[in-house]
Amino acid sequence: MAQEKAYKDQFSVEEVSEIAKIVNRYYQEVAITKISGTCPYGHKEGEKFRVTSVNHDGLCGALYQAIHPCIASMHYGGGVVWEKDINVVGGVCPEMGRVQVEVKRFEKEPTHLKTKPAMKDMTGRGFPALDKYKVFVEILGIANKCMWGHKEGERFEVDPFNVGGVCGFLYWEAYHFINLLFTGGSLPWEGEENTIHGACPDLYNQVSFRLVREKR
Repeated sequence: MAQEKAYKDQFSVEEVSEIAKIVNRYYQEVAITKISGTCPYGHKEGEKFRVTSVNHDGLCGALYQAIHPCIASMHYGGGVVWEKDINVVGGVCPEMGRVQVEVKRFEKEPTHLKTKPAMKDMTGRGFPALDKYKVFVEILGIANKCMWGHKEGERFEVDPFNVGGVCGFLYWEAYHFINLLFTGGSLPWEGEENTIHGACPDLYNQVSFRLVREKR
C-alpha cells in the first residue's frame, strides 16, 4: 500500500494516463523473412509477431533479446541510426544468423498489448544444458508499480528460447545470466552458486528478481 501511495503521490492521474498513452502508442511487427537451415525453436518463414519493449508474443527468446534494443528504440519514438527509415529495421538471431527478420513499427489504439504464449518444451532437442537444468525467475519486490503487471512472489520458468510470462525488458536484462546458469556457471559474489539476483531497467518502478537454477 505504501508503494502504491508513493506512485500516486509522484504522478497525478492525468500524468499517469498520458504516460500510459505514450507507452502503448506503438507496437512492432516482427516478420520472419528468411531461415537458413533449421530453426531449433521452430520458426517458419512468413510468421509475424506483434511485439513491444515488454511483450514478446511467442518470439524465440534468443531472437527477441538480440533485437530488443532496436525494438525499444522504435517503441518510444526513435529508430536505428544506420537505417534510412526509422520505422523499419532488419535483424538476425544470435545462432549463426539462421533466422532473419524485418521489424516494422505501427501506431495503434493506446491499449496495453500483452500476449501469453505457452512455454515451448525445448528438452530432447540437442541442448544437453536444457535437459539437465531448469531456471526460474522469482519476483522479489517492486519499488512502485510494475507497468507489465508483475507481482511480488511470482515465479516463471524461462530458458534461452522461452521468455515465458516475464516482461520483455526484464528478460533482456536477465538473458546473459540465464545462459550462464544453464551452462553450469555462477557469479563469484553470489552466496549460492545456483542463484543470481538482478533488477529490471525501470529505475522508478524497479522490479527486483532472482534467477534460480534447479536440476531436472
